[in-house]
Amino acid sequence: MRCRWTLAALLLATMALGWPATAGATQTVKLSAGFSPYRLGKSTTLKLGLEIGVAGTSDGLPSPVTRFEMHIPANLELIGSSLGLSICHPTALLANGSEGCPTDARLGFGSAQIKVPVGPEPVTELASIEAEMGPPVGEEIGVLLYAEAGSPVAAQLIFPGVLFGGASQSLSTSVPLIPSLPGAPDISMVSMKLSLGPEGLTYFKTVHGRTVGYHPEGVALPGRCPRGGFRFAADLAFADGTTASASSTVPCPASVRH
Repeated sequence: MRCRWTLAALLLATMALGWPATAGATQTVKLSAGFSPYRLGKSTTLKLGLEIGVAGTSDGLPSPVTRFEMHIPANLELIGSSLGLSICHPTALLANGSEGCPTDARLGFGSAQIKVPVGPEPVTELASIEAEMGPPVGEEIGVLLYAEAGSPVAAQLIFPGVLFGGASQSLSTSVPLIPSLPGAPDISMVSMKLSLGPEGLTYFKTVHGRTVGYHPEGVALPGRCPRGGFRFAADLAFADGTTASASSTVPCPASVRH
């Protein structure tokens, strides 16, 4: 089965997938966050991770995610001055994949582990993720997550989203249910990793008539670490009507704490 879906939703919930969830189960979420490199006052790559499961079981499959919101510390400049210089349009991304977007529209990379309900037991599949600068949404920054899976469910998915700035900086999305096969249950994500920043990115510019590659500036860390470190949080809503939250704190560098 080969299909292409454009989904009006956003991020990081990137691939909300699931086998029939355990009746009355409680979804659990673990959030991780970090910086690479971690030097105050410098450009860095933000690394985020999610693990989704079912309370009381080691192999239970969670209900599909229907809404996701990532809360980001307000003193982080998520989109740096030279990160995401061009706009990637959803139609070009859907038609040609990441090759349909300018190189300097790319914001980062990631992956998602999903469970596909085929056969007597769900099959684990790994989907690649690319984050692109999307068209602005009003006065806010648009972000496109392009996810591509191979087998047994071959699909190319676009999750458009919005990065809200200000004191309550967040990345938020509503996620439609994603069917696996005709008549089968919806698929479900059990983990996701996403890096936003210059790590692994190469942009190109013209210098004295020659095209040269360079690494863009990324997420701008402030010169001072906030008391207690950089606090992140995630709120998820699931198809079965339940919700779950998680938080993660990146502690101040050891030299600052001392």
